[in-house]
Amino acid sequence: MRNERLEAYLAKLIHELAEINQEIFSSGEYKDFLSLCNNDISILASLEDYPGETAKQISVRLNLPKTTVVTAVSRLVKRGYIKREQNSQDGREQLLLLTDLGKRVNKEHEQYEKYFMESLMNLFQEEDYETLADILERSRVCSISKLS
Repeated sequence: MRNERLEAYLAKLIHELAEINQEIFSSGEYKDFLSLCNNDISILASLEDYPGETAKQISVRLNLPKTTVVTAVSRLVKRGYIKREQNSQDGREQLLLLTDLGKRVNKEHEQYEKYFMESLMNLFQEEDYETLADILERSRVCSISKLS
């Protein structure tokens, strides 16, 4: 069943989010981060939190096919975001670490998310935060299992 009022508000929200993104993108502050896809960003963030992971461990943590992770890691190594080191305990394994560039790009991503989140939260009144959280928790898009 369609709800025209809800659809109109959601359309307005989408436009507001696009404007926030456009403002952020046009600032030029996030040029390195913006050249990456979602999987690349997730891999960099994972290595920030868990330095020295293997591609297999990242694959499990991010619930991505190992071939996807291996391909992305190779691309990120070529671009200078990640470096590989042999595991001293198991020479067959390669441990993955962020380079200084990878750390900087990950910080850009964190700053982008923080700025975007603050801008998004400013669209709503503080007394509505819990109600919005309840609605999003019940939604198929934002189920709590995806957030943990």
